[in-house]
Amino acid sequence: MRPLRALLAVLLAAPLLADLETIYVVPGSHLDVGFTDTPSAVREKRVQTLDDAIDAAQADPDFRWNEEGAWVFDAWLAAHRGDDARIGAMRKLLQEGRLYVGATYVNPHAAIFPESLDLLAVPLDRLEKEFGVRPRTAIVNDVPSVPEAIVDALAARGVRYLLVGANMAFTPPLPKELCRAPFWWESAGGNRLLVLIDPDSYTAAYTKWGIDPDCARFFNGKEFPRDRGPIETMEAGISRMRKELDPALDAVAIQHAFDNWDTGGAKKLPGFARQWNAAGKAPRVVVATAEAYFEHVEKTLGDRIPVRRGEWGGDWDSGRAACLVWTWRLRKAARAVAADTPYETRAALAVTMDHGMTLGGGWPGMFTEAQTRDHARECADFFEEAVRRGLGREAVGASPAERIPPEKGPVPQAWKQILADVDRPARLRAGRFWLGPFVLTDAPELATPIEWGVEDSRLVLSTTIDRAKLSDEDGAGVAVVLEVPLLVDPRVVRLAPSGSRSAMEGKWLRGGPPPFVVAAGEMAVLGLPKRLRVRSPILFSWTVIADKADPRRAWLQGLVLRQSTLCVLKGGEKKTLPFEELYPGEPSTLSIEVEIEILD
Repeated sequence: MRPLRALLAVLLAAPLLADLETIYVVPGSHLDVGFTDTPSAVREKRVQTLDDAIDAAQADPDFRWNEEGAWVFDAWLAAHRGDDARIGAMRKLLQEGRLYVGATYVNPHAAIFPESLDLLAVPLDRLEKEFGVRPRTAIVNDVPSVPEAIVDALAARGVRYLLVGANMAFTPPLPKELCRAPFWWESAGGNRLLVLIDPDSYTAAYTKWGIDPDCARFFNGKEFPRDRGPIETMEAGISRMRKELDPALDAVAIQHAFDNWDTGGAKKLPGFARQWNAAGKAPRVVVATAEAYFEHVEKTLGDRIPVRRGEWGGDWDSGRAACLVWTWRLRKAARAVAADTPYETRAALAVTMDHGMTLGGGWPGMFTEAQTRDHARECADFFEEAVRRGLGREAVGASPAERIPPEKGPVPQAWKQILADVDRPARLRAGRFWLGPFVLTDAPELATPIEWGVEDSRLVLSTTIDRAKLSDEDGAGVAVVLEVPLLVDPRVVRLAPSGSRSAMEGKWLRGGPPPFVVAAGEMAVLGLPKRLRVRSPILFSWTVIADKADPRRAWLQGLVLRQSTLCVLKGGEKKTLPFEELYPGEPSTLSIEVEIEILD
């Protein structure tokens, strides 16, 4: 009996395999308007890639292509205006569901534009009017979180599904229940999107599942040795990844994409799928559009699909602290959009939300010196066009208006219950950029003075920083933070964007708050004797850190800026470039202001 009991114990401990019938492989090319090259070079390449996808679809009836962002489609359409035959071919493939355009314009930094996310759906009316299709699936890749406001914004435009290939490399892992299984994400306003999040990102098909084998062996040779054949490679990946799925699921969608790549891998997918299916292997592999997967899920699972609620956030939006004044201008221009605002203006604003659209030296090792300079200038040109279209030429060089802080005087009793140091209510520190906290704990203080004034319910902090004098030692980036000492145990403090009802109620999609909160415009600080409201035109990323010397104190830390003028160029060379070339349009002398108000 003992061997039988041992065998039973092993079987009970083993993970249940999903009763998986179909793997939907969703091919495309991840859209970074920047990152891999300058925006103009990316645009040119992506137009050619979309043309290649048309040709491939005409050559192979099983070929599919999912264009993540409609920015590429707009660029393609501009390049082919007047070519009726080519546009007709595109129209036919879109209507047949063999080519697909995602419902969002780009992969966005969305949490810093919470009031303006309807701009992401700008192409839907044009696609419906000119091509007879209206996509219902948004594909948001790379960025590991988006705000709850995106549910309301997209649902209002008829979007029903959201596919997320999240890059979790710099972000705490998501709870298991959010990964690889569909759920309805319901907003506080009652709107819903059917969501699938893949924590293995948009490369999962080949890096994890072994589909296609050629890319699998190239990108992940450790798991997929080169001496294995196609069937053996796919079998190894599929059998391993099935263990990660909910056993109740009969289908899964996995993406086959990489950063601004071409159609080479996607062209091979139909052949590999046919080979696998012809061999009688299970589950069946289908090359498909994202929408085909979601339609299957909704049809087969129906009311068994779980409903989840809560704010998600904006884990990567802090990157916009590299161009914080431009971001302030863009937010202002986006909020000025009206129902009759021309398409070109709305599209120009939408593209500036892209997660790769920022200033600075670029990702270390990616750009030559010429690309570095061109990338910064082109991004600034995009920003300028969007602001000029939305607010006019006079707003292009504008900075947030300065306000006169309250006069200094006796500190009211209410503030003595809030501030741990009423004589020095703020400090500035600068150090290597980090993620929640935004600088390491040993980062030194800046000698830059902070002016402040306080009255019954309002504390105003203001200072001026010379960005041109900031430098870092290794090209990893320097950050400046503003910190306010709070008389509270850091474990009881909660931060929430004031505009997010779910976050204000402490409801987060991931089960708890993220390491830092993105709150464009206004944030609430909860857990103190009195609720605080924090406002700043340009600071939008906040966290709370413990005081090293006193566990009864905490620091409210706001990310003022991040930058680097020491660029790590392609090939490893390091070179310092002028601030004005890397951050064109950003004022080198930066004036900041933060207002903290006691509400109750």
